[in-house]
Amino acid sequence: MITVMGRVKIEELPKFLGMFATRGATMRRYHGSEDAQVFKVSESENEVIVLFTWRSREAFEGFLADPEVKTTMASSGTLGKPEFTYLEPLARFPG
Repeated sequence: MITVMGRVKIEELPKFLGMFATRGATMRRYHGSEDAQVFKVSESENEVIVLFTWRSREAFEGFLADPEVKTTMASSGTLGKPEFTYLEPLARFPG
């Protein structure tokens, strides 16, 4: 399992969430995504952070290479290429 953080510039939040929850979810599952959380960037009306859990880095890279995924991103109102960062867990602490 890996965690990937995506920083995404978008046209409008309802349009992005609508596609992310439907066609985007289908594409993510097909490519091995375990789950995703979307966070709005407080200081920006047109930017979100997405935390993904994927089965493997290769599965995520396969997702990014799929031409249909690029079409789905464009349909969601994604502006430009999202910025992705691979995260490695170091520690977990209570409260």
